[in-house]
Amino acid sequence: MRIILGYVFSLLFSFSSSLLSEELSIGFAHADLNNPYYLAMEKMAYTQAAANGVKISVLNAANNQSTQNKQIEALLDKGIKGLIVNSVNEYGSMASIKKARNRGIPVVAIDRPLYGDYLAYVGIDQWRAGELQGEYIVKNLLPNGGNIVILLGIPGEPASIGRESGMLNIIQNPRLAGKYNILASYRADYNMELGYQRMKEAISTYGDKIDLVYGLNDAMALGSLKALREAGLTRVMIVGIDGQKEAYAEIAKGGQYKATVINNPTEITGKAIDLLVDYLKSGKLPATNSVITGTVLVTKKNVVNHLDNDAVF
Repeated sequence: MRIILGYVFSLLFSFSSSLLSEELSIGFAHADLNNPYYLAMEKMAYTQAAANGVKISVLNAANNQSTQNKQIEALLDKGIKGLIVNSVNEYGSMASIKKARNRGIPVVAIDRPLYGDYLAYVGIDQWRAGELQGEYIVKNLLPNGGNIVILLGIPGEPASIGRESGMLNIIQNPRLAGKYNILASYRADYNMELGYQRMKEAISTYGDKIDLVYGLNDAMALGSLKALREAGLTRVMIVGIDGQKEAYAEIAKGGQYKATVINNPTEITGKAIDLLVDYLKSGKLPATNSVITGTVLVTKKNVVNHLDNDAVF
């Protein structure tokens, strides 16, 4: 994720002190609002924009790249001065990002890395998040091997790619050949209800052959937990990603939900808006174009440091 020099110079030349005398308006092209994580991002976007004295328009693409591209164009036509993008697809928003650049509109990528000319990416290291779960599975949960079901996010979406590939990179290491078997991977779109439904399908097909479920987010993993409990499969272990408070609560109980990885929606959204507004008001470039927030594994050992029942997410 390099800052293209031409992009930087064009943005610097387009920056004007007139921005300081008018009310800033920014846009947030959001991938979806189908789970608590995305809803927490939306809430923080409005809160942090207000704290910075700027207007923000948040548009929901409902996981449709064509819709998101049209929404980005609508935001540009509306006269926004800066744009935050949680891209539906890694490559699908490139043309829209280019249009923003050509109009001198700085872009911040959030949560999902993307390709194109933009000011910065703010989020966790998605690949490392998957690796952390893979390492925990190999060392602590299934040291002797086992059968795994994966609940996937959106196909082609960078967070889903990173979280799945990072984990597989660990368990499919040649030195572990034959120890770990992926029974099946099911698309559940980061949604709890779909996680529940897909897990019921997995149980119907594989039953007690399943040793562990890896949900690429906590919402899907929590949905799978419900299905497993209904089927009486309480020995099946579960891991997820995002650090949802309901996942923390399950981990704290010491039951079958074993681990998650922090991906704080409030933190990344707040940082993204601060970074964008700071640039718009001062012309100050960020110290780095890849702002990686804490990518931390949470288990029974350290969950007490993170569980907050009053948290938004």
